[in-house]
Amino acid sequence: MKPFAKVVSLMVLLALFFGFAVSPVQAQTKGDQCETFFVNVNHGINGTRLGLSRELPVVAYVYKDGDVLAKIPLVFKDNFQAELPVGEYTIEIFSEELGVFIDSMKVGPVEIPGCVKVTLLARLGEKGEPTIRVLIRELAGKTASR
Repeated sequence: MKPFAKVVSLMVLLALFFGFAVSPVQAQTKGDQCETFFVNVNHGINGTRLGLSRELPVVAYVYKDGDVLAKIPLVFKDNFQAELPVGEYTIEIFSEELGVFIDSMKVGPVEIPGCVKVTLLARLGEKGEPTIRVLIRELAGKTASR
C-alpha cells in the first residue's frame, strides 16, 4: 500500500473515533516543519445494530512507533481530540463486551506527517461490519479550525 494511502486510511480510522469540534488550533512547528498533527475520534456505532449494548464500550489502543501511547475508553457517541507528535501510528479497537480486538477496525501502521488533521469515524460498513473511516486534511498554513 502506498504511504499516502496508508496515511489516509489511518486518518479515516481516527476520524471514526474522534468527533468534530470547532476551535482554532495551531500545530507546533520547528522552523518550517510541523512537529504535530491533530486527531479527532468519533465512536458512532450503536451496539444494538450488532446485537450488543447500545453503548458498545471499546478501548482504542494507540501505538506510536510500535509502543503503546494511549488506551482511550469510548462508548457510543463519544468524541476524543488530541494533538500528537508526528510518527508511525497503529490503532486497534478492543471490544469490552466481546473481550477481543476487532480486526475490521485496525488502522496502520502508517506514518502521519505534521500540519494535518486526522479524523477517525467508527461506523458500520455496507455489510454491517464495524469499520473506521479515516479523513485527512492539511491545515492551512499553520493555523486552521478543527
